Amino acid sequence: METGTNGQLAEQMIPAVRAVLDTGSYDGHVGFVPAHFHTADELRDELETAGLKGISVYGVEGPAWPALDVAGLEEFDARVDAALRCARLVEQDPLLINASAHFLAVAVS
Repeated sequence: METGTNGQLAEQMIPAVRAVLDTGSYDGHVGFVPAHFHTADELRDELETAGLKGISVYGVEGPAWPALDVAGLEEFDARVDAALRCARLVEQDPLLINASAHFLAVAVS
C-alpha cells in the first residue's frame, strides 16, 4: 500500500482505505478517477466469462513497488534489480499477487 509506505496513511484515512480493500471500489475523492481495483481472481473470472482459456495472471510490479517509489530517482538504479527479482519471485503467488498495482493476463480464445 503506497500510502503506508510513503508515510501518508493517517488514522482518519483507514476507514476509506478499508472500504476500497473490501470492495475494490474507489469513488475518486482524492487524486484518482473513480475506479474498480480488481483482484487477480476477479480478472481471471472475467476472462473465463469472456470465453478465454489457458489464463495466466501475473502481478507486474510486485510488493516492493511502493518502496521503490519512495526511495526516489536517486536510489532507483541501486534498488531496481532487487525490486524486479521480488516481483518475479511472487508474480503468481496467490498470497502476494494482489500487492501489485497492475496485472498482466495472458490467455487464448
